This record gives sequence, structure tokens and C-alpha cells, in this order.
Amino acid sequence: MTLELRVERFGEEHIEPYVRLSRAEYGDHAAVSQENHLRWKLMENPQGPSVGIHLYKDEQLVGRLVAMPRDFLYRGRTYKAAYMADLVVEREYRGMLPLLQLMQGLKQLSGFDFIAVTPNPAGAEVWEKFAKMPAHFDLAVAALPLRPARVADTSGKLKFGRLAPLVDWPANALLRGFGGLASLFVGGELEARWPDAIELDSLFATVAGEDKATGRRDAAFLEWRFRSSPVFRYGTLFLRDRGELAGYVVMRHSEYGGYQCNFIVDAFARPDLTARLWRALRLRAIRDSAREGVEMAMAIGNLKCGALAKLARPPFFAIPARFLPRVMKLYAQWFTAPEFSFQPEAFTFSLGDCDIV
Repeated sequence: MTLELRVERFGEEHIEPYVRLSRAEYGDHAAVSQENHLRWKLMENPQGPSVGIHLYKDEQLVGRLVAMPRDFLYRGRTYKAAYMADLVVEREYRGMLPLLQLMQGLKQLSGFDFIAVTPNPAGAEVWEKFAKMPAHFDLAVAALPLRPARVADTSGKLKFGRLAPLVDWPANALLRGFGGLASLFVGGELEARWPDAIELDSLFATVAGEDKATGRRDAAFLEWRFRSSPVFRYGTLFLRDRGELAGYVVMRHSEYGGYQCNFIVDAFARPDLTARLWRALRLRAIRDSAREGVEMAMAIGNLKCGALAKLARPPFFAIPARFLPRVMKLYAQWFTAPEFSFQPEAFTFSLGDCDIV
């Protein structure tokens, strides 16, 4: 079986073949099976167009792996990552040789400083064995049960049945009320209205000299990533301190391991933000999650440094890896000479840097 390997910029001509592969693998209703989602995700990214590593059989696309550009800032300089996603091979052509061909395609990528990927457990084996990619850290999970009885029901540890809403009501009401009152007393102004581009760009500029690598969060990226998706819907809270934009948190309702969760997808704030204002942002995120009716508020990412680490503090608590339905790791490797470390103390990373939710 001979398959042709091509590394090519993703364009409109690839939409239909991608939809066909996605629907065969994930069904008609998955996000990656929708034409408008693929255009948004792979063609409209302000940080650059995606590059497809493609396998063809007689001019028909039968396998794909996508490099999505992601900009990271470190000590005032921008580095471009190839965030890898959407590995799919038609069932008829699956095997060791097609995977090796796709991994060989990584060597043909140009214009990127390093490669990064956060695969599911099945995909992790591919990156470890075929790409020889080093894993640097697990994406940590911090959670806060908002409806404890429903969480217990879902886990199978305890069964409350029809009593679950009655048992959960006092705890949920307390979180909604306490979160609202506390956020008023600790200060800061929180609003859902989007700031203008100049304010957003100025906020991101506050990390220009930082010694931790941080994903670019300028106005163009935020507008694309969290406001323009034709499929995903996000809730965003912006924090102001004495009228000046000081930070934000982005949340999205999704399912995780059978639980209905409100994910903290992304967070960012100026480096000098006080603990008091972080508390205001955290408590408001909890209150809004409680009002969503979900079972848990949850944060996934690098919780050792950056804004996410400051936001996901008590009453959030870390969940040990052995209790998680799946563990995600960050794999990364430099194409160019290494300029910074991928260790968790030096590399900020949230779901906003991925394409997962």
C-alpha cells in the first residue's frame, strides 16, 4: 500500500475532504464535521493559517494531521508553536506505516519554533513511540462540586435519586449568594461587556518582559478564539480595577467524564493584580457557574504558574490523577535552538491554548 505524503497550507479545497474524514470517524454532529467550524478553526486564526500533513491515495485524502499556529511571548520575543491536532486516518489505511509517514511530515514543517500537543491517552502512545516526543507535565485538574448530591449520583458512590435536587439546593444557594456578596466586598468591577481592542492589547502588553512563556492574548486572538466560533459558546468576565481593565476569565459549559461542568477555559491578568482582586474574579466565576446549574466548576491546565494557577485556588481543590477519567500530558519539542523551558514552573498553558473546548 503506497500513500503519498504532502505538507500543504490548509485551504478551502480541503474542507470537503476533512468533513468526509471527520463524519466517518466522529459522526455528522461533531464540531470537526461542520464546514463552518473547520473554516474558523483552520483558516481564520489571526496567528496564521494551519498546515496540513496529508496522506493521499489516488488523489483522495485518507489521512491528516494538522499544525495550528500558536504564538507564545517570552522576554519580549514571539515564538511560534505548531499545536498539533486532528489526527485521523481512514480505517482501511490504518497501521504503522501511515503513522510513520505522518510523523515524517513533522520534519517538513517550516516557520515554527517548536511543536506542542496534548493528546488523549490513545494518542499519547503515538507521540511517544512514533514521534519520540518528550512529555513535560500533566495538565492538572482543579474542581469545585456545586451540586454534591448529583456528583455522588454520577460517580456511583452514593445514590440520592429524586432527593438530589433537595440535598443540593442549600449548597448551591450558598455558593450563589456567598459568591455574589463576597465579590462585592472584595472589590473590583466585573462585567460581561467586551472591552475595545486597544484596552485588550494594552492588557496583554503588561507581560511583555515576563520570564515565563505565555500564549499571546491580544485583541485579535481573543476575538477569534472566544467570540467568533460558529459552534462553541463562551462566557467571558472582564475585571476592572478603578476603571482600568485588569484581567478576564473565560468559561464554557461542557461534559467531562460524565459530569456536567463549567470549565475555566482561559484566564489572564496583569502581573501586579492583588490577591483581593483575584479573589473577586474567582468568586464571581463560582457564582456564575452555580447559576448555570452544572455539577462542577473545573479548571484544566498548568496550575503551577500563570493566571490559571492564581485563579484555581481554594475553594477549588486539586484532583489526584488516579481519580481522573483521563490524564492529558503536554508533549513539546523545539525545532530551533531551545529558548525557554517547557517545565510547569516556566510555561503557562490553559485550554485556551488548545482546541479541545
